[in-house]
Amino acid sequence: MKKMFWAEAEIRDNHCISPDIYAMKIIAPDAAKNAKSGQFIMVYLDKGELLLPRPISIYDANDDEIEIIYQVVGKGTKALSQMQPQQEIKILAPLGNGFTIAPDTKKAALVGGGIGTPPLYYLAKTLAQAKISADIYLGFRTTPILAEEFRALNNGEVHIALENGTDDNAHKGFITDLIASQNYDQIFSCGPEPMLRALAALTARTSTPTQVSMEQRMACGIGTCVGCVIKAGAQYTRVCCEGPVFDAKEVFPQ
Repeated sequence: MKKMFWAEAEIRDNHCISPDIYAMKIIAPDAAKNAKSGQFIMVYLDKGELLLPRPISIYDANDDEIEIIYQVVGKGTKALSQMQPQQEIKILAPLGNGFTIAPDTKKAALVGGGIGTPPLYYLAKTLAQAKISADIYLGFRTTPILAEEFRALNNGEVHIALENGTDDNAHKGFITDLIASQNYDQIFSCGPEPMLRALAALTARTSTPTQVSMEQRMACGIGTCVGCVIKAGAQYTRVCCEGPVFDAKEVFPQ
């Protein structure tokens, strides 16, 4: 049984890294030591209409802290962005099933889209520590985030695609354009569903093992409310418990 920890944790840092995107460091040693790449936390705000917790993927973890990166999209994340260092925040973590690295993997690819990019950083760091080469493919509408953080790992090439951006060093179009002809032992991805679906179709043709992290609305994060169910294979399954990471063939059959 996976370990999870309820904590009234202290915020170490919370700052804006790009328009409407924030990075928060939370001091939570028990949760941090048990966190795996691809897992998430539930953040409790406990403020009137904000009573329901917010699920946020883990960006990074070390001995005493978990770091999350989140986008301000509503009242909950807006309230989160206004919290200050040394304030306490309630979390339940780590939750869900994360990415699984196959024993025979020597070269991997990580494919991120938009705010689905942050959950891949902890995986990239894990692969680098294991001496497994990993190329990074990041797609955005206009403005990249975290590209330099991935480059600093120095473990593979970092490719950027922009749908509407003007960066001369980035591919103009979709990130799946860049990975179509590449050869990898495993591919890991997180991002909007259309991107995941397109990637699954590509990798099905090459029979490349591919894991995708699914985004779904959650009310509890522990499987009780059954509010995050999706179809995987022949059955319906809970993203918060059986996921958020799935075999691409299960959720996007070809």
